[in-house]
Amino acid sequence: MIGVELMIEIRYLDRQGLSKSQIARRLGLSRTTVRKYLDNPSINERKQVKRASILDPYKPYLQYRLQQWPELTAARLHREIQTLSCPGNDGTHLLPPEPYEGSERTVRRYVATIRPSPKRVYRPVETLPGEQAQVDWGHCGYIVVDGVKRPLYAFSFVLSYSRIRYVEFTTSQDMLTFLSCHQRAFHYIGGVPQRILYDNCKTVVTERVGSVIQFNSDLLRFAARYGFKPDACWMHDPESKGKVESSIKYLKRDFLYAQPITDLDSLNAAVLRWCDEVANEKEHGTTREVPSERLADERKALGPLPEQPVPLFLQVTRRVRKDSTFVFETNQYSVPHRYARKTVTVRVFRDHLEVYAGEIRVALHQRCLERGQLILDGAHYEDRPSGPRQRKSGLQAKFEALGPVAPAYLKGLARERRGHLREQVQQILALADAYGVEAVHTAMSRAHNFGKYSYGTVKTILEKQVTNPDALPDDPRRMEPRVPYTGPEIEVEKRSPEDYARLLGVAGL
Repeated sequence: MIGVELMIEIRYLDRQGLSKSQIARRLGLSRTTVRKYLDNPSINERKQVKRASILDPYKPYLQYRLQQWPELTAARLHREIQTLSCPGNDGTHLLPPEPYEGSERTVRRYVATIRPSPKRVYRPVETLPGEQAQVDWGHCGYIVVDGVKRPLYAFSFVLSYSRIRYVEFTTSQDMLTFLSCHQRAFHYIGGVPQRILYDNCKTVVTERVGSVIQFNSDLLRFAARYGFKPDACWMHDPESKGKVESSIKYLKRDFLYAQPITDLDSLNAAVLRWCDEVANEKEHGTTREVPSERLADERKALGPLPEQPVPLFLQVTRRVRKDSTFVFETNQYSVPHRYARKTVTVRVFRDHLEVYAGEIRVALHQRCLERGQLILDGAHYEDRPSGPRQRKSGLQAKFEALGPVAPAYLKGLARERRGHLREQVQQILALADAYGVEAVHTAMSRAHNFGKYSYGTVKTILEKQVTNPDALPDDPRRMEPRVPYTGPEIEVEKRSPEDYARLLGVAGL
């Protein structure tokens, strides 16, 4: 059964010449329903027969209890009528003699219809000229840009006094786009309002606890340059910025509906003409005045535009890694290596990045719009050692302090692999304590000249230097003591070549 309004709509469309099928598609009804109400004009809405409910005997009690205590829960009221008990005998006389046997759900649905609830009272708010503007985003479907389907957003700016509108379409709601739209809106109206009211989007509010708001630092820096105060409406309360909400609805209904969308530039040119020729030249329903005419009065109260163009950028902090790069938008950018493991400030412009250490700019990069790229400046690594930095242990430093030949001798010990390297190093250092650093260095130099690398070699040379330095051989490989021969004396017969020739029978040898 349809309502009277829908029945009237069916008959109205029929008088306009639409067929039954067209009326059904327009109103979302079946063709049979449309035919029934057109073929039988006397059919009216049937009276609904109210059926009895198991809860009917208990309704006076439930009404009385909620009037006395409006915040009683349905679950508690259900228990009371089940047990026929009421705290303090309050309203017991209204209970029937039999306990309630129905479900809690039935009680809950009825309580929801009779529970007293305060209703919000809306009061029109009017502002003085130049006092306030309202800003909001509207989602307007999608647009194809460079073969890619992207969301289409409408940035809407409304002056609260004159109702002058500025609209711009974008494919992004990021901070740079947000601030750029503000900048063009200020130039469109020819000044800056005292306050701008926003929704609680991330580009405006970073944290909020009740009425205490922490605004986005980039927005605050922009507001300080232009001289306005940002403000945010209550959470889930779009009515507090109803002027811009109504403007977005009007935009979608009067401009965007059935508007051909080819590209973003032509769409923005068309909507700017619509603002100039239609939206701002039509008498407003509330003020009963034309917004462009009221703007002439409001412009006198607007703040002036800055004399110099305000650069638009985001400011973020980044920690530089040990390879002298930081990450932004998944890309790696380099800085001079002396800022490795330090924190820098990055100013993000539309097409480039500026990196600052304090107030000093230390790097400048073109902004990469791709992802996962490595952007390096060779000048950042010119005075940096090409190879990895070698760290010396305390034992190595102590050994190499024995003299110029000590580093080479240490490498020779490692190549020879005679025993444990650390143990031999410690033993040679112990020799330095016993014989002196100069003596040990002399011994290592002699051993190094002949390619002998071991603790034993150094020790033997030191002992020879101490006992008989004149008898020290030039070659350490011949330092083993010689044992005298004690066997029998043997004489060797000496023969000439002629003797061997006769024995072999060879002539002329």
